[in-house]
Amino acid sequence: MESPLKVIADEKDFQAFRTVLKSSDLPFDDLNYQKDLLVGYIEDGALVGTGALEIYGAYALLRSLSVKLGTRGKALGTVITEYLIGNAKEHKLKGIYLLTDKAQGFFQRKGFTEVPRATVPQELHASSEFANARASVAMYLQL
Repeated sequence: MESPLKVIADEKDFQAFRTVLKSSDLPFDDLNYQKDLLVGYIEDGALVGTGALEIYGAYALLRSLSVKLGTRGKALGTVITEYLIGNAKEHKLKGIYLLTDKAQGFFQRKGFTEVPRATVPQELHASSEFANARASVAMYLQL
């Protein structure tokens, strides 16, 4: 069976990716499919879930995890998150950080723990996600 996950690698898919993020009220202007790892979940030929990793040195920033309304509750977010964690491990990164205000419980079940924002490595502060984040809770997963 073909994987429902697709790495976003062209402008057409990137526009669909951005549309899903916009519908979830998540930022998307700073994403770059040529630099960041953007992953989409495809169901019935349509992009219904998104996730991204931005790599900064030995760490990654997990962001843009979103599942369209009407397709939630089917563990699509888990599939996307586990894929991104696996990719970070393949790249031998030390850990993954993220920011959230709504999904702490979800990420705790995936092994992330809350950490003070001040403990996040400085290189991740270069991300516009940190510079402009509306989310206040920082979380970390050691790999």
